[in-house]
Amino acid sequence: MPQILELIREDHDLIRALFDELESNPETRDVRCITLRRELPGHMYAEEATLYAHLRERVPEEIRRSLDEHTEVRETLARFETIPQRDDAWMPALVDLRERVEAHFASEEGEVFARAEEHLGRSDLFALGETFGREKVAAARYIAV
Repeated sequence: MPQILELIREDHDLIRALFDELESNPETRDVRCITLRRELPGHMYAEEATLYAHLRERVPEEIRRSLDEHTEVRETLARFETIPQRDDAWMPALVDLRERVEAHFASEEGEVFARAEEHLGRSDLFALGETFGREKVAAARYIAV
């Protein structure tokens, strides 16, 4: 099992690819929207239950900021989900959601990852990778699509 930072980066790449597909291919939007509604919340939940939980005491400010960003992404996703795909507001809402998600990914891959590597040992990062995978599976059971 890869270590947690690798798994999170892989998720980020998957979510970026979903956004690319949503923006460029109208024929697959229904399926890609379903996948995004499952992957994005599951990813955030797993991060919070694993990496953030282990760093909360060590770097509280960075984790609070990341949790605030997660809240903002969840709220933006909820608004996005209410807009029909044929509505003129759909594409601007998708772009807004992507911008918020990308901004979060950038701060996480920079600051939070650096703090994780600073405060967690290799064995911790690998153990958290296993837990991250389990938490994503558990979250998928509760995410309505």
